[in-house]
Amino acid sequence: MIGPMEDTQPAQVSAGGGKDRTILLAGLITYGIGQSLLYIIFAPLIREIGLPEWQIGVLISASNVAILFSAPLWGKASDGIGRRTVFVIGLLGYAAGYGGLAFGVQAGIWGMIVATPLFLALLAARLVYGVFAGGVQPAAQAYIADTTDESSRAQGMALVAASGGIGTIIGPIFGGLLAEISSLFPMYAAAALGLGSALWAQFGLVEPVKHASDGKREDMLKVFVRIFPYLLGWFVVFMVFTSIQIVATFFVSDHIGIDTTQGVIRVTSTAFFCMAIVTVIMQVLVMQAWKMEPKLLLRSAFIIFGLVLLGMTQVESLLGLYLVFAGMGFAVSLAMPSLSAAASLSVGQQEQGAAAGLLAAAPTFGMVFGPATGALMYEINTLLPMQVGAAMTILTGIYFWFVRIPSAAK
Repeated sequence: MIGPMEDTQPAQVSAGGGKDRTILLAGLITYGIGQSLLYIIFAPLIREIGLPEWQIGVLISASNVAILFSAPLWGKASDGIGRRTVFVIGLLGYAAGYGGLAFGVQAGIWGMIVATPLFLALLAARLVYGVFAGGVQPAAQAYIADTTDESSRAQGMALVAASGGIGTIIGPIFGGLLAEISSLFPMYAAAALGLGSALWAQFGLVEPVKHASDGKREDMLKVFVRIFPYLLGWFVVFMVFTSIQIVATFFVSDHIGIDTTQGVIRVTSTAFFCMAIVTVIMQVLVMQAWKMEPKLLLRSAFIIFGLVLLGMTQVESLLGLYLVFAGMGFAVSLAMPSLSAAASLSVGQQEQGAAAGLLAAAPTFGMVFGPATGALMYEINTLLPMQVGAAMTILTGIYFWFVRIPSAAK
């Protein structure tokens, strides 16, 4: 007698488990490594191949401008073609852009391409990077939104935000060690990491089922209006931070009294390391242990940030400098995941990709303005970047007291 036929279909594996988050974190850390690695090794190589120094800024800015426009498009695309697909495409574009950049510099060293053709080749590689790598962060952010409930949304977004800090910390160490093999080897290794992360995501990351919707998706403009306060917050954070970042070495020399180039680099690096360590500890450990409302965090984080910047205007010692940067890390660690979580809670499930794309573009927009304005203000008055930054962040914090910020479900 033949018994009942057993169901041989494999069980549906749910997305968002520990393995999925590890894959996302690895991809985002790889992306962060590439961002900080470039500042360490690219400038000396540009001099070696005979390009003028101003072209460094153009090459770096080109990719940021490309990300500014591509991230929202990739975020919205992930609503349709899937989070994993966009995440993988972004990492493959990261690998292609970094590999192309490395090959271009190598060709310049060998004398195969020189002058303007060389610059255009490197520019093309950076644009490939920006156009495609712009999908990495919005896809990861939307994935987290799909696989967390409202009460744990801030914790998930904290992991996404922390990955950038981890990558930034690892990047200079990664580049310094591998540069001992060859000055170009770190760039090839970064491309290989991107390719490896893409393959791991393609074959190991479970696609969430929540990205699809039977309803009509709202257009990008409507999503923009609904999350505008949080886009403004991201813009302010990165404009202020990058304006401080660009003048930090000058501040160390002028206000702390460090008078050697090596000493200035060492002290400034230590200050940013203090900031990064506090940011990672807060987002990886503290934010995961306690569920805190985005409303409370946003209304306090920006004001704390502003007070820390006011404190920086009084700094005259190394200890004071390191404490100020640690304070900035504390404030930023509260603000960034809260901005993403509040924005995610402000839109429907079918709009998470579009929102994530806009959220990925907003800090890049701030990075376009921050360095130029910071340097200009420092020339006028060495304390002006901190004073203006304090005013902007405190006013943003006050603004959030008048914004109806959604609460996470209990």
